Amino acid sequence: MRSLKKVGISLISIVLFALLSYVILDFFVPKSNSSNSENEEIAQQQSRISLDLVAVGDSLTEGVGDSTQRGGYVPLVADMLRTNPNVKNVQTANYGHAGDTSSQLMTLLEENEEAQADLKEANIITITVGGNDLIRNFRQVGLNGSVDDFETTIQEYEANLNSIFSLLKQYNSEASIYIYGLYNPYHYYFAEFEGLQAVFDLWNERTVEIAENTDNVTFVEIDSLFNPSDAPTETEVEANSGDSLEDIQDTNHPYLFEDDLFHPNDSGYKVMASALREAIEKELEDTDSLLSMNR
Repeated sequence: MRSLKKVGISLISIVLFALLSYVILDFFVPKSNSSNSENEEIAQQQSRISLDLVAVGDSLTEGVGDSTQRGGYVPLVADMLRTNPNVKNVQTANYGHAGDTSSQLMTLLEENEEAQADLKEANIITITVGGNDLIRNFRQVGLNGSVDDFETTIQEYEANLNSIFSLLKQYNSEASIYIYGLYNPYHYYFAEFEGLQAVFDLWNERTVEIAENTDNVTFVEIDSLFNPSDAPTETEVEANSGDSLEDIQDTNHPYLFEDDLFHPNDSGYKVMASALREAIEKELEDTDSLLSMNR
């Protein structure tokens, strides 16, 4: 019996010693890396943001030429952003309307109450505008018009764009606004019209100036993406066919919708989405921007 008692006492002593050692070690020894990792993961989850993206503009926002008919670049950039570790989820609303000029977009923003409500809740607003203003001018002077032939149209566009930004700021002063530049859909086929590219370049330069002088506005350049430096410099069509697309249906631009050789095709919308994603993610890397979007 004494032996069993001694064994019992020894066991109790061992258990007490083990418990005491555990308490001491737990108190003095730093937590394991796994615990730190878990805490970091929890903190990261809590800091992730929800993005509400509202798109307004013309046919490039509506998604003309998109074979999926989902809405062009809008769902594509949303899918891309969902893979960003700083992003919890992405919601979108698309108010693109084919054919709208800058003045018609301004009217939509003034009158569409549903769009206004969504814009007030957005932390990202995207815009495509100006293409239809420019096309109307092309119809008047042709593709070989000079820069001077477009000055009045550009000035009207500038005034409308400033008004558009003012309206958006009135609805939502905190949202980040991204405006796409124009791409030249004719450069691939009519590179011999040097004045044509000059018009697009000037148009984009004026848009950049307004964007840089307006808070929270970023210009998204896509002309160089649609017309890379390795694109053909000569075409198979003669210069005198510059006002017709009938002879070039078999030489489609890799990023243009084959039915009209003007709007983006699926690949073109991916180009637009990637450029926008890059611009947005650049802002997401900024801690202050993250906090602003989380408000």
